[in-house]
Amino acid sequence: MLQAKKTSLNQQQRREIGTYLEKGKIESARVRIEHVIRDDMVIEAMENLELYCDLLLARFGLLEAYKTCETSIAEAVNTLIWAAPRLAEVKELSLVRDQLASKFGKEFMLNAMEDKDGLVNPRIIIKLQASVPDSYLVERYLEEIAKIYDIKWKSDLIEHVEEEKVLKEDIDDDDDDNNDRGSGGQKETLPPLQNNDLLDSQLDLPEIPSNSPIKKIDTTNSDPNDFDALAKRLDALKRK
Repeated sequence: MLQAKKTSLNQQQRREIGTYLEKGKIESARVRIEHVIRDDMVIEAMENLELYCDLLLARFGLLEAYKTCETSIAEAVNTLIWAAPRLAEVKELSLVRDQLASKFGKEFMLNAMEDKDGLVNPRIIIKLQASVPDSYLVERYLEEIAKIYDIKWKSDLIEHVEEEKVLKEDIDDDDDDNNDRGSGGQKETLPPLQNNDLLDSQLDLPEIPSNSPIKKIDTTNSDPNDFDALAKRLDALKRK
């Protein structure tokens, strides 16, 4: 219920931000988008916590059989206890925390709330931490909203960063070329193979069938700077 309410309000905020972009009120849009990003993170965290609750329900026998927290449910138990005070608006989560504390003891609960054993899911920690959203993420969100509502707007900040990166790569390439020419040496090149017909006749290699499970991996569009959290949030934004 709470997730649906947040999602509905989030969608309304996106429309308002699109209006700001269309009217050229970029700074107002940047301020508003921070709320959208935080809500997106909270909604995703709530979805993950709901899965943890389902996991504990499916493995309820382990909760009853052992007095200590079994390894296979340790992450779920610690994460739910840690997240409860950070999502005080979710009353059911506080009830789950109290029941787990009653089962495993007060000391266990305090350790989980401080994540002393490092068992809390780090993704949940990132999504629920109180911090200002990254500026790059803010600009990407704005560009995605502009794209969804067919608004011709691109962030100057992102373009400026990309131009500097391309310029730096060009300078580095020029330096490498100059170093190669200045070394005075020439790379030794091997002559091409001769008599290819004879080579083909000697090596009787089978052809790879068209339905072979071996596939060539396409890396031309890979992005080394891509990170999972951004991709998931932007993908969720496109679906809404």
